[in-house]
Amino acid sequence: MKATLFLKWTLFCLACLAGPWPKAVGAEEEFRLVTETLEIPERGVVTVYVLLAEGHRFSFLPPARWSVRPDAPKKAVHLLPEDLRAGISFKIQAGQNGAKPELNPRQLREQLLERYPQARISDEFKCYAGGSEGVAFDIERLVGQETSASSRLAFVAFKGGTVEFELTANTSRFADYHLSFGRLLSSFRIDPPTTK
Repeated sequence: MKATLFLKWTLFCLACLAGPWPKAVGAEEEFRLVTETLEIPERGVVTVYVLLAEGHRFSFLPPARWSVRPDAPKKAVHLLPEDLRAGISFKIQAGQNGAKPELNPRQLREQLLERYPQARISDEFKCYAGGSEGVAFDIERLVGQETSASSRLAFVAFKGGTVEFELTANTSRFADYHLSFGRLLSSFRIDPPTTK
């Protein structure tokens, strides 16, 4: 029970840091989150989120009843379910020279273990988002002294940078959120920069 409350509190604090947002969200011109409606024959009218960042247009369908919060200084978007038992975030990392960076799984593993030094990588596999193939990792680690947390990190390159997605939840509930994470990646679209 303590572990679940600790994880909920951590996820709630992350959501609070992102701050409140109106219909058009984001404080900086180069990082702006807006909503659009779209009719999908199988689903009817849905709300699509569109992130304008790094000269690109990123669009996605969040999981049903999850809140969506931008974090312009970190060029990230945070998604939280109503019960705050998990969190999904993604961030845009600009590349060099506008080229599509090569994803090196060995280097990504090293970066993950530097970021989470006590973590154990339990799986590595291919993932797909924005019409591109990426690489994903499942990791397990302790948060605090007694809470076991699991994360799925997915990296997808596009012409101009990389998108890093992260799902985090208590290890005992981690599998409950795989479908939501997979659907987010499946809905994710990356449109090239528009020229004026």
